[in-house]
Amino acid sequence: MTTHIFGDHADLSFQVAKLIAQQIKAKPDSVICFASGESPLLAYNLLVTLLKSEQIDSGKFTLIGLDEWIDIGPENPGSCAYFLRTHLIDPLKLSADQYKLFNALAEDLNQECATMDKFIQEKDGLDLIIVGVGMNGHIGFNEPGVSQHLYSHVIALDETTKTVGQKYFTGKTQLSKGITLGSQYVREAKKAVLMASGERKATIIRETLEGEITTKVPATMMRELENGHVMIDRNAASMLKSE
Repeated sequence: MTTHIFGDHADLSFQVAKLIAQQIKAKPDSVICFASGESPLLAYNLLVTLLKSEQIDSGKFTLIGLDEWIDIGPENPGSCAYFLRTHLIDPLKLSADQYKLFNALAEDLNQECATMDKFIQEKDGLDLIIVGVGMNGHIGFNEPGVSQHLYSHVIALDETTKTVGQKYFTGKTQLSKGITLGSQYVREAKKAVLMASGERKATIIRETLEGEITTKVPATMMRELENGHVMIDRNAASMLKSE
């Protein structure tokens, strides 16, 4: 694993956007998994600008959605699907066969997981995965204590996740389960990037980079990965001993 510390959120976001753009330029048919949420928002907006300004062909890469709230439809502004459509899929005018998102309304969620796994397998795996880190150390909806060797799966959400997740919705929303790519995808991706910014992430970044490697803090797995890159800003790094 390599740690990269940038001056502020804007610089971090630009560097992540540049990394993704370079991946698409180098391998136009790349398979890239994108997290949703506040951490990567600016990076995605900058990515769209970069791809267009540098005339990088975005018509061949495949976008994979990292996770979704169970029982939340794609038309809900708080859904991960809505986020990815708004900030990447629609601005880049991706064709329907260029992206794969979880259907969190599917009658058979286990089959939905199997379908996602088959889709990724047929694409020969992930070239790049972009994830954030939750306040409890989760990656995607891989919550504390869950096996780090799962592929796509359904999981009961941690109380912290349910509480923090309310910020994405306009009113009180019942959140109980999630569907997510498992941590094994992070392990197997050709490149895995965890990004975090701001002082509120400083404690969990300290645990991630300097605490015990444990399933109780899923993000600590990044330290076991040769393909792992932790990209953070100065505020998120403020509690590190090395800082």
